Amino acid sequence: MKRISELVKFLKDPHAKRVQQHKGRYQELDDLSNIAIEIGDEMAYKSLQSELREVFFDYTTAIVVDSIYKLVPHVLIIWLISLKWPTITVPFVDWKVNILGFYLLSYMIFHLGKLLAKPIMTALSKLRIFGFVRATNKI
Repeated sequence: MKRISELVKFLKDPHAKRVQQHKGRYQELDDLSNIAIEIGDEMAYKSLQSELREVFFDYTTAIVVDSIYKLVPHVLIIWLISLKWPTITVPFVDWKVNILGFYLLSYMIFHLGKLLAKPIMTALSKLRIFGFVRATNKI
């Protein structure tokens, strides 16, 4: 079971360890660079800055690759849907909408709904509307 959960974590975010390693190394080099400034060691500062640039570019590369890995499933989904339905007709106004626009709009609405769900549920529970009452353990 533990291996399955590790596999799911890896498939969900395959470059997380690499990004965290580069981020940690960048912060470490930045701290060392600040110490070199405080003690006035110019050669150490220049050396640390050149290594800092290399780590920064490795970090940005890992982030870009991670972003591509997150984008690929959406491109495949759009491609598969567009094979069957290239356009979708909006029912009441008879507008023809491209599947790409529909997918992007539904994706944004989904994430906006997830973002707004918690504040709305909190407000409803405070107002005690529609049976949204917080459970309290008063024993």
